[in-house]
Amino acid sequence: MTSLLTSLWHETRGRFDRLPVWLPGARMELGDVGVFDDGGWVKHTTLDALGIPFTPDLPGVPTGYDYASHDGAQVSTWLAADGDPTVSGIAQGNAGLRIRFSRAGAFVLKADEVTVQSLANLADVDRRILARHRAGKWERGWVLVSEVARGGPAITVVSGSSDGEAFVDLGVTAAAAGQPLAAAGAGIALGTRRGLAGYFVSPTETTLLWRGRCVRDPWWSSKTSMTDRGDQIHEELPVDGLDPHVVEIEHLEDVPTDDR
Repeated sequence: MTSLLTSLWHETRGRFDRLPVWLPGARMELGDVGVFDDGGWVKHTTLDALGIPFTPDLPGVPTGYDYASHDGAQVSTWLAADGDPTVSGIAQGNAGLRIRFSRAGAFVLKADEVTVQSLANLADVDRRILARHRAGKWERGWVLVSEVARGGPAITVVSGSSDGEAFVDLGVTAAAAGQPLAAAGAGIALGTRRGLAGYFVSPTETTLLWRGRCVRDPWWSSKTSMTDRGDQIHEELPVDGLDPHVVEIEHLEDVPTDDR
């Protein structure tokens, strides 16, 4: 995946202690199992389908998320009456937001009524995943979605350039706007935009952030090294003496691929 996505993951992890949904708007549910390819998240199966029982914890207290990259994003209220609606794509008389970026990878995330839910029996799930791994029934690239943060209305916009820009029509008139996002109507939509790497605008609840887990097996790393450096096999084993174990994904580099 791109360096832009790596930057986004690091910033999101640092700010929210969770990871961004990529591409924005991708469907991710608690207990999903899938992989990441060049296009982002691809669901393969679920814990239920694999016969691994899990118990969702009670959702947390709803809260609002309002974040813009401090060094690369600026958000301001916009009224269609302030200028030609054909420029912003915001319906005449509606309230909206104008988002301007000054670097690639900068992002804006706004959402109301966000609740966090995770697996209550995580230790048991980890043990069962390792049992499947030992039986050859857990694929190398699989990632488990172990926690989700869901909310809405929601806006996620990620810049792909140093001059990205987007207008968001909140779907309500300026007079009814009040707190802009909280009052957003069913007609909330992205208007004119340029230079974006990804975006998602929804009037309903959606998954915004997540946490995930994968199997880390030192043998995979040593096997790759032996394949690449066959003349040094005796130097590659053992790698670190560790047995396969389940770890939480913190950054993009932690996502298992064919070469790690």
